[in-house]
Amino acid sequence: MRFRHATDSDLDELIEFYGRVSDAMIGTPFDCMWRRGNHPGTEMLMNAVSAGTLTVSEDNGTIASAVIVNHVFEDPTSYDLPWLIDCSRDEALVVHVLATAPEYRGAGIARDLLFHVIDTARSQNMRSIRLEVAENNTPAVKLYESCGFIPIIVVKRFWGSRLVDAVAMEHPL
Repeated sequence: MRFRHATDSDLDELIEFYGRVSDAMIGTPFDCMWRRGNHPGTEMLMNAVSAGTLTVSEDNGTIASAVIVNHVFEDPTSYDLPWLIDCSRDEALVVHVLATAPEYRGAGIARDLLFHVIDTARSQNMRSIRLEVAENNTPAVKLYESCGFIPIIVVKRFWGSRLVDAVAMEHPL
C-alpha cells in the first residue's frame, strides 16, 4: 500500500470513489448519511486537493482509501469542546471523510491510513488529532478507538439536513 497526497489528476477518480463509498453505505452499519454528489461534495474535494490535505492509499494504481486532514472543523463550536489536550488550532489536526472503497472493506486499509495520519502528525510536532463521527457508525467508532482515539463527548450536529449524535474523539500525540 502506498500513501500520497491526491493531485488534480485524481479528482474524477475521487468523486467516483466517494460516490461508490456513499452508495455502498446506504442501509448498513456504516451509513453516516453521505450521499453521492452531496457529501463529500466536489467543491470540498477540490479544495482539499488544492490545499494538499487529501491523502489517498493506492493499491496497484487504484485508490483504496482516502481522508482529508486539516486544522478546520466544519462546526466552529467543535473547538470549544472539553478536549483532553489543551492546544491551539495549529497544533491539532482534524480528520474528515475517512473512507475505504467497498471492495477493500475489512482488509485493514482504513487502519493503515489512520496510522499513517498519526505518524505524519507526530513528525509535524502536532499535539492532537480530533474528529467527529456519527454515533451510530459503530464500525468507525470501534476503528478509531482501536487506533488510540478516545471518545470525549456526544454532541448534536446538523450533517446536511439531518440532526445526528456525533461522538467527538481525540488522539493525544
